[in-house]
Amino acid sequence: MYSLSVIVPVYNAEKYLGKTLDSLAAQTVADSMQIILVDDGSADASPAICDEFASKHADTVVIHRKNGGVSAARNAGLKEASGEYIGFVDADDTVAPDYYEKLLNAAKENDCDMAFGSMTYIFSDFTRPVENWYPAGTVLNREEIVNSFIRKMLTDSSQNSACFKIFRRSIVEQHSVQFPIGIKIGEDKRFVLDFMLHCASAVCTGECGYYYLDVESSATHGNNIIPQMLCTFDDEVKIFTLAGLEEQTVILEKSAFLFYSSASLLSKYFSKGAAEAKAAAKHYFANDELMQKLDHATDYIKKNNGTVYSLLATAFRKRSVFLTLTVLYIQKIINSRSN
Repeated sequence: MYSLSVIVPVYNAEKYLGKTLDSLAAQTVADSMQIILVDDGSADASPAICDEFASKHADTVVIHRKNGGVSAARNAGLKEASGEYIGFVDADDTVAPDYYEKLLNAAKENDCDMAFGSMTYIFSDFTRPVENWYPAGTVLNREEIVNSFIRKMLTDSSQNSACFKIFRRSIVEQHSVQFPIGIKIGEDKRFVLDFMLHCASAVCTGECGYYYLDVESSATHGNNIIPQMLCTFDDEVKIFTLAGLEEQTVILEKSAFLFYSSASLLSKYFSKGAAEAKAAAKHYFANDELMQKLDHATDYIKKNNGTVYSLLATAFRKRSVFLTLTVLYIQKIINSRSN
């Protein structure tokens, strides 16, 4: 049995795939690592790249399938996995040579169901490591997983990804942990949460050796973020509550997170022009489901944030496009002076 199975969903990734596969082949634990490449109906040279790589690396499995989305592709990979632990890498990302060795060593030495680090964003002109939630070597027991790790996931998205983690395969199989089909944002978070429901212990390595390439075509860019967050809102409330958190706390903090995400998007629109921000604000205010959820967080935002967010919360509550644009203008001035 392999120590680790790494699943790579591949869809039209010929531009980046070679570097991704080279980084996996260079792993210091490559001799005990199974690589599963799931070609999800690619129309470019990705299938040939996968096959060529497998011809040179005996511990590689290639699955060619009709396009079904990243969740279905990863689930197909889970069926082929035989490692003690399972990891995931996206086809446009890379991994430091010793990253999986450190994850595996930490997991095995502490007999943990999950080991995790963090990632480094790779932008076109700079890189930015994402701070780990805990010091290196921190081991979380079941109570700490619920009251600390899962609690943090309510308001901090930096550990949502299934990448830069490894999961004990026996738990995945025993509890049929899968990626949800039919959503384009939040599938990783759902998998991680489902796994954490059954996770007895987890260890933080403190490493940031997973290199995430920021690609503008990613599903996390664009206008679909808020609709997708709304789509998964009620389902995630159930999962967080099932994990042991109090339901009203979950609703409040998820509503606050939705507010911050909405505010961030409006700020990005405003940086492009007031007209775009105005149109987006009108669109938000016409969405009753969104505004009802944001209304849950108004008092919380005012109590726990500075003047700008407090004013923006008031603007949202009043459904005032004018006040919203005024606050965004103030924020832009403050940001320009601080730079």
